[in-house]
Amino acid sequence: MKKVQRRALSVLLIILCLMGGVGYFTFRFFHEGEKWINFTANKHIYSGGMVIGGAIYDRDGNPLLHTVDGVRKYSENESVRCATMHIVGDKKSNIATSLQKVYANEMVSYNIVNGTYSVGGMGNYIYTTLDPDACARAYEKLKGQKGAVCVMNYKTGEVLCLVSTPTYDPENPPKIEDGDDAYEGVYINRALSSRFPPGSVYKTVTAGAAIENIADIDEQVFDCQHTFVTNGQKVVCSGTHGEQDFRTALRNSCNVAFGQISIQVGWDATTAYAQKVGISTAHELSGIKTVKGTVASSGGSNELAWLGIGQNTDEVNPYAMMRYMGIIANGGVCQEPYLVEDITTSAGLKTGFARTRKSQRILSEDTASRLSDMMRYTVSNGYGDRHFPDGMEVCAKTGTAELDGKKKSHAWFVGFSGNEQYPYAFAVVVQNGGSGYSVARPIASEVLGALKEKADKAN
Repeated sequence: MKKVQRRALSVLLIILCLMGGVGYFTFRFFHEGEKWINFTANKHIYSGGMVIGGAIYDRDGNPLLHTVDGVRKYSENESVRCATMHIVGDKKSNIATSLQKVYANEMVSYNIVNGTYSVGGMGNYIYTTLDPDACARAYEKLKGQKGAVCVMNYKTGEVLCLVSTPTYDPENPPKIEDGDDAYEGVYINRALSSRFPPGSVYKTVTAGAAIENIADIDEQVFDCQHTFVTNGQKVVCSGTHGEQDFRTALRNSCNVAFGQISIQVGWDATTAYAQKVGISTAHELSGIKTVKGTVASSGGSNELAWLGIGQNTDEVNPYAMMRYMGIIANGGVCQEPYLVEDITTSAGLKTGFARTRKSQRILSEDTASRLSDMMRYTVSNGYGDRHFPDGMEVCAKTGTAELDGKKKSHAWFVGFSGNEQYPYAFAVVVQNGGSGYSVARPIASEVLGALKEKADKAN
């Protein structure tokens, strides 16, 4: 009798273990099945590291990646191929933030019921918001320099241009050797995954914090005699501007004035404002994570002064700067940027993909309006409207971020079109490019011109 009981107990334990194993497998299947499928060694999904199903299109319906006669093909336009390589991805899946990598399951139409089976075996189609002409123009104007160009529609949130260089033609990839400076960081999307000292474009952040925290900021007069001393340290300006008001100080990009303004704002309000507008936080663009900026939060008054100028330990992400410009342009409301417009089956049926389209008020209408007026004044009475496409009423700020040692400064240009017929906000950075005015501004102007041409034709 005892032997029968022991055997029954053994069988029961085996059954329980089997049921537990099945339950554990089922749990992992439902929660990690996508990871099992989305593994580059899976030859049903990948070929040489490249997703073999699905397609990616630009906003005009042109293929950025699709299959022709069983062969994966990129855009017919070489400039478009190079410009969108970091978003589309290359043939070896080297770009971690590419759509091929992030949306691999969607491209091969994986789901828990059918696995990777799809009618016709074509996978799903991803439709992006990218404008091919603007992307190609950005790539061509960067001329092989390291940098990034970001442009969004601040009314809708559509990201129209997101170009990172160095890049290469994914149809004809080069042989990249270790230590090859021409391709340094080539697998990193500098628009999303890099941050740079901002230089004077950060004065737009300091100006916003001042508007919200210094009641009489518009009545103050700042006397620039090239330098001022705080906490025993000298803060140096690029010029000697004499007496100037708040608006004129931004136009002059005066270090003396903005160093003093930053000290008035104080550490707490300065860092709180940077966090509120998303300069020091990470973001997510249609499921693709961005790097967070770094903004100091304590130190001496000299460090606070240099922070407000954009020359302390500040480092900002180009995408975050574009987003901030969009907030100002849109009256203080952030229309959260997005990149993926829709996902359909190869037969054109909706897959149920829900694009991220969020809006929230970040700044008061008054703060945004005053910043817009200051940045518009900086262009109309500083840089000159002749440098930009007619009728765009560009509001902008240059930045030349000086670096230690013998390296050339990072060139920045950020801003937006004040004419809502062309609702474009942008950020351009050229790594070690030199002057923001001479190097980054012409790139922004060319890309805005490409978008204006298309908008005018559509109307």
